[in-house]
Amino acid sequence: MNIFKQMYTVRRYKGTSWDSGTAETTYSDMQLPLDVQAKTRRNQDDASGRSTTGVLTVYSDVQLLPTEPDKQTTGDRLLYMGQWYACKSSIYWGNTILKHWISEFEAVEGEKGENANDTS
Repeated sequence: MNIFKQMYTVRRYKGTSWDSGTAETTYSDMQLPLDVQAKTRRNQDDASGRSTTGVLTVYSDVQLLPTEPDKQTTGDRLLYMGQWYACKSSIYWGNTILKHWISEFEAVEGEKGENANDTS
């Protein structure tokens, strides 16, 4: 349903190339209508005392690409409230009349967006 969706910046990586021993990754940014819901903002990790990062559940009409370490591919990133989140999984739910993708994103430590005041 489009009533809950807003436009968000999604960064899609195209691959990594090597030049003189240096890795170079290209990407493109796109605007997509998404329903983004925060599962956790910040939780205290009891074992180490440090804060853990947030997790988002994202509902979309288009497939979002997860990171696949075995294939050495970088998944899509989502800019949400000034923080980049990496796609960890994306599953198609075609068994309902709404037919949509449900994706999990996890905050990327140390990667803030260009505009920290971005609410999208």
